Amino acid sequence: MGVGIQDIGRRAGRLLTGRRGTLIITVMGLAAIALIFLSELLPKKSESSGKTAAEPAQSASADSDYTERTERQLAELLSRIRGVGHAELILTAEGSGEYIYAEETEKKTDSSPDAASESSKSRLFVSERSGSKDALVRKVLNPRFVGALVICEGGSDAAVRERVIKAVSAALDLPSSKICVESRIN
Repeated sequence: MGVGIQDIGRRAGRLLTGRRGTLIITVMGLAAIALIFLSELLPKKSESSGKTAAEPAQSASADSDYTERTERQLAELLSRIRGVGHAELILTAEGSGEYIYAEETEKKTDSSPDAASESSKSRLFVSERSGSKDALVRKVLNPRFVGALVICEGGSDAAVRERVIKAVSAALDLPSSKICVESRIN
């Protein structure tokens, strides 16, 4: 009654040879491909590290809000410069916002006649609100602007263009080569 491993191997070998075996292997391959495609359609589970899938979207939204707010404020200020008229502004940002968390670092130095060693230990400060723990943010670094396009009514006048370039350069700490000023079509 006992079926040996060798018998199973022989039977599997006979089953997978010839046309029938080719058909079985093809069907199994197609089933595997179908399972891979189905797995791509299922929603992804978030990692257990505490980060949710919404955090990158919120960060990108915050960066976009910061850029748009800066564009609006600077366009309004440029419109107040003599000869500029109505101004529109587009800024190009590099990177994204970065959070710097509050932490405490302990450094310990042990010195002996033979050798010296140094060790450090860092701890993040955590705030606890409504049952959740969040790291305490010490500072937020906004994206860095790397280029500006200004379209204004007085952009065809060289003196106005120079004043706009100086103002944008001073406000955003951009070199004048990264600022383009063009005249507005009436």
